[in-house]
Amino acid sequence: MRTPTTRQPTLRLHEVKTQGRRIHLRADVEDDLPLPAQDEHLPATLEGAVDDAGQRLKRLLFQHALEQADLQLLLRHLRGKGGQKSRRRGRAAYTFKTVFGTVTVRRARLQDKGTGATYQPAARAWRTPQQVCITAGLRQAAAEALLTQSAQKALDTLAAQAGEPDLLCKAELLKVVRHEGRQLRRAAGQRAAQALAEHPRAQERLLPAVAPPRPEEVTAAAAAAAPEPQEEPEEAALPLGFPGSKATAEAVAREQPRQADAGWVVVQTDGVITHAQAQTKQKRLQSYTAVVLLAGLSWAFAAATPQELIREVAGLLAALGAAEGRRRLLFLADGARWIRDWFEGLRVPEKAMLLCWYHLVKHTEQLLSLACRGRPHRREVQEPVLHHLWHGRVQEAIERLRQAREQMKQPEALDELVGYLEARRPYLADYAARQASGLWVASNRVEKFNDQAIAARCKHQGMAWTAEGVEALARLQAAKRNGELAHFRRRAELPDWHEPRQQAA
Repeated sequence: MRTPTTRQPTLRLHEVKTQGRRIHLRADVEDDLPLPAQDEHLPATLEGAVDDAGQRLKRLLFQHALEQADLQLLLRHLRGKGGQKSRRRGRAAYTFKTVFGTVTVRRARLQDKGTGATYQPAARAWRTPQQVCITAGLRQAAAEALLTQSAQKALDTLAAQAGEPDLLCKAELLKVVRHEGRQLRRAAGQRAAQALAEHPRAQERLLPAVAPPRPEEVTAAAAAAAPEPQEEPEEAALPLGFPGSKATAEAVAREQPRQADAGWVVVQTDGVITHAQAQTKQKRLQSYTAVVLLAGLSWAFAAATPQELIREVAGLLAALGAAEGRRRLLFLADGARWIRDWFEGLRVPEKAMLLCWYHLVKHTEQLLSLACRGRPHRREVQEPVLHHLWHGRVQEAIERLRQAREQMKQPEALDELVGYLEARRPYLADYAARQASGLWVASNRVEKFNDQAIAARCKHQGMAWTAEGVEALARLQAAKRNGELAHFRRRAELPDWHEPRQQAA
C-alpha cells in the first residue's frame, strides 16, 4: 500500500474552459511531502509518497474535469427547449470508483416545472447507475486481475494500485467480470449471426443439431480425466508417442511446430470439467472450447454450451469459405459424442476427423489399467496395441486385444476398449505418417488453451464455480488471445472475420 502524505495536494484552478471538444484546465499544484532520514530507505519512502500524491492529483483532475463537463451540459440544456420547463435545484454529490480511487463529483440538478420531479442531466447523458459508477478503466483492471488471481488477491491488487483499501468488495468484482462475460457472449453471437447471414449456404451446411451432454456423460468425462486409482503413479505418456516411438521428451518440450494440411481448416475442440458451487445444484460444470487453425493463423473460442460454441465456430468457418468448399475441414478432437454428432452433421463438400493421439493413448492406458493384472502385464499388452494404432493398423490392434481377453482380470474393461476403437475406427489414421509429414496428430493447441483459460485459474483445490463465472473468464481469455479484447472494450463489439487473401486450395 502506498505511503500516505501528510496533507492532500491542493489544485488551484486559474482557468477552466471548453474549446471545441476539449476541456482546458490551467492550475497550480501545491503538495507537501515528508523528508525521511538520510538512509537507504529514503528513495523508497519518497517514491511511495510521490506515488500517493500522484493518485490524489488524478482524483482532483478527474473531479474538476467531470464537473466542467457537467457545467457545459447544464448550459446547453438551459439554452435549449428544455430550459423553459426546468429550474435549477442546486447540485448533488455522485460517486465514481476509478483505477486511482473513489472520486465524489457534484452534478447539477434540475426540477421539472410541470411535474415537480428532479433529475440530473448528466445522469441521463452519461447513463450512470443510480448510486455509484464503476468506471470502464476499473472494470477492465478488475477483469484482468481476476483472470490470473483469486478474488481476494485481485481485490488487494486493485486496492494497492489505487492507494485506497476496500475500493471494491468481492460481490462487485464478480459482478463486473460476469457482466463483461455476458457482453462478450452477446457480441460473439452477433458476429457469428452476421457471418452466417452473409453466406447463404452456411446455415444449412455448418449448423448441425447437437444435443447437450447429459449429466451422467459429464460425470463419466470427469471420471475419465481422473488419475488411475489402482496403480502407483508413473511418468505421463508423451503426447505424440509411446515407448519405442520417434517422439522424445525434448521434442515434446519444445512443442515442435505442426502445420495444417494444405487446403484444410483444422478445428481442435474439447470440453473442460470444473467443480460447481452448491447453489448451482450440480456437482460438476462442463465448458466447451475450440481452436481453429489455418496456415499460421489461429482463433480461440469458449462457450457454456455446445450449441453456442458450434454457432460461433460456424460463423468463422463461413467467413473462411468452408461452406462453399473453398477450404476443407479437419476435426482433431477426443471423439466425445457431442463432437462426433457435430462433425457428422456437417454438410460440407469435404471433411475429415482425426482422433487425437494423446486422448487415444490416455483412454487405452486407463482401460488396460483396469483390465490387466498389474503394470508389467499392462505394458506387455499395451505396447504392441499402441504400435499398431500409431501406424494406423486398427484391425491388428483390436485382434491383439481380443487374443489377450482370457488373461484379463476385468475382461469387461477390455471389451469397452474394443468397443471404443470400433466406434472410432473411421477417425483413426496413420499417425506415424502424419507426424513424419509435419502434420497435426494431437489436439494440443486446444489443450494448451484449456490450461490457460480454465484449468490454471479454475481447477485449484477447493475452488467451486458457477457456469457464468467460468464462461466469463474463458471468454475473456479467448478474446485476449485473439487480440480482440481492446477492440471489444472500445466499441462494445468484436471485429469482423475476413477470409485471408492467400490462395485457397
